[in-house]
Amino acid sequence: MKFLLELGAGLAAAALGIGAYQSTPAPTPAPKTIWDSVYSKEQAKRGEDLYAKDCLACHGEELEGRQQIPTLVGDIFLQKWDGQSLDMLFEKMQTTMPATHPGGLERAQNADILAYILSQNNLPAGSADLTSDHDQLLKIQFTAKK
Repeated sequence: MKFLLELGAGLAAAALGIGAYQSTPAPTPAPKTIWDSVYSKEQAKRGEDLYAKDCLACHGEELEGRQQIPTLVGDIFLQKWDGQSLDMLFEKMQTTMPATHPGGLERAQNADILAYILSQNNLPAGSADLTSDHDQLLKIQFTAKK
C-alpha cells in the first residue's frame, strides 16, 4: 500500500512538473487590414496605367464614378466595403469588370488596379505587392477607419 501511495505522489509530482513546462498559446494576431501597407507604390503605378486603359471611361479620371457608376474613392466607397474582406471587392472586380468585357483581366492586373484604388484612398503603401491569391485576400479586412 505504501508503494502505491508513493507511486501516486510521484505521478502527481511528475504531472505538475510537466504542466509547469507547457507553453501558453501565443496570442492571435490582429487581423490584417487595408491600413497595413498591403500594396506597393510600384504596383499602384502599374494599376494607374491599367485603370486609364480599362476603367477610366466608366469610373472617371478622378475615380469619382458617373451617374449609376459607383465612386471608387472617399467616404462613400470606404463605407460601402467596410467590414468585408478585401477579397469581396477583388472578386467583384474580377468577375464583373471591366463592363465592356467582364472577367477579361488577369488576376494580377486586377490586383494592380486595386492597389491603385487603395492608393487613391490615401491608404499607405508598403514594400510588397498586393496579392491576387483568394485565400490571402480573405485575410485582409476592409476597414473604413484606421
